[in-house]
Amino acid sequence: MTLNHIDLQVSNIDDARKFFENFFGLRCTYRRGGQIAFLVDDGGFELGLSNLHNSPPPVYPREFHIGFIQDNLDTVREIYERLKDAGVPIKFELQEAGPNLAFQCVAPDSIVVEVRAPRAKA
Repeated sequence: MTLNHIDLQVSNIDDARKFFENFFGLRCTYRRGGQIAFLVDDGGFELGLSNLHNSPPPVYPREFHIGFIQDNLDTVREIYERLKDAGVPIKFELQEAGPNLAFQCVAPDSIVVEVRAPRAKA
């Protein structure tokens, strides 16, 4: 069984949709006003963004995050630089984190996004 869909509650569908399209290459396949959007990646994963009842911004748990695991370190560095250049808040800077090179940024509604790739084994 493969996990291939998750829905995040957001206060502004368009802001969140644009963030994930611009920085992570997701493509919007469906959108209904300010209530819901479905975005997909090349691997078939679907990210739902929803606010069906005009709710205020959600409060996610302190350590909650979503992640994009990359195949190589250069891609992680390139995404990091694009986010920094765009002024996206960084929760933790690009660094060695266990067996990975990783960083975390903050998307709309304070959703923490981790980007990482495995470092070469010694």
